[in-house]
Amino acid sequence: MKKIVFVEDDLGILEVARFIFEKAGYSVSLHGSAESLLAELSAETDIFILDKQLPDMDGLELCRKLKASPQTSAIPILMLSANPQIRNLASAAGADAVMEKPFEIKELLMVVGNLVATMKLPLSS
Repeated sequence: MKKIVFVEDDLGILEVARFIFEKAGYSVSLHGSAESLLAELSAETDIFILDKQLPDMDGLELCRKLKASPQTSAIPILMLSANPQIRNLASAAGADAVMEKPFEIKELLMVVGNLVATMKLPLSS
């Protein structure tokens, strides 16, 4: 079962995300802050979904940290935001995909499915 790690400070969105992704066959780990994610970081993740606005760290900074870490650099990151500048900002931070809020659930599932299917495997030494 593919594992999604979703970081969003709106608990309502997290609960809806859990329902949607579990119904689609994913395992879901929810976090309300960057600190929560970083404390429980696992390479056993197939995709990170990050909101830009987090209470303790900008989601773009969290994206940079995850892409800089050898443990998580190959894991795809989908950035979510209502910020109209998010496409350029997320690309500069290393995100693999971006979705502007509001979005369609069907589109979200399609983007996540595509990212998980094309996940880059780490090079073996």
